[in-house]
Amino acid sequence: MLRWGMILLFLPCVVLVTLYMLEAQDVARCVESGTGSWDFAKGVCDPVNKHEYVTFMSRHGIWVNAGMLLSLVGLAMGTWGMILKGMSTPKDRD
Repeated sequence: MLRWGMILLFLPCVVLVTLYMLEAQDVARCVESGTGSWDFAKGVCDPVNKHEYVTFMSRHGIWVNAGMLLSLVGLAMGTWGMILKGMSTPKDRD
């Protein structure tokens, strides 16, 4: 239970940050090229129109909320697993 709890705690965060950073990289490439602005609704670089910034959370709210819920479940599982495992005794006593 402890192992699965730690996996559920960290994996959604890693996936969400990875997706965010990949998108941020595309946005930065678009803006730095000077060809236009990023259309967050379509996920493309638009050379003609200017677009407002729309947060990652508002565009992918279900994925972010589901990921954070999985992380909380993982935290609970990991905590419960540590409680069940108990404290370990030191192996090398002098």
